[in-house]
Amino acid sequence: MKRLGRILVISPTSGLTPEVLCRYLMEKGVRAKMKETCFGLVLEGEEEVLEEALKIARELDRYGIFSKMRGYPPGDPRICRASRGGSPRMGFPFLDYEVEKLPLIEEALRELEEGKLEGREKEKRKKLPLKELREVLVEEFP
Repeated sequence: MKRLGRILVISPTSGLTPEVLCRYLMEKGVRAKMKETCFGLVLEGEEEVLEEALKIARELDRYGIFSKMRGYPPGDPRICRASRGGSPRMGFPFLDYEVEKLPLIEEALRELEEGKLEGREKEKRKKLPLKELREVLVEEFP
């Protein structure tokens, strides 16, 4: 089986810390490499083990733990800061941006489960007739 990497990201609004999450997974017998980071955990292991780890992690905070696949295993010299001479890891600025948005996603997931989003219908737009589209294009791009 192929070993994969997965990042478990803890929402800033969650009361969890990476240390608590890591200990909980170890206590539950998760057999994967785990590394605590400032945003959560990096896991490496078999796909089934990582899926089970995610289910177990969500026992602690159903809406505050998010997951994404990681392209490189922990310690890979192509991405490791130690071998690159410091600076943030490639992709970290985007992950940092994503973490800022997690409370909004967390709130939407809660509202969805509570049924607060039921009954909202998306406004249907009429299709723009071809003739009007041509006129707009001619005006914009003579």
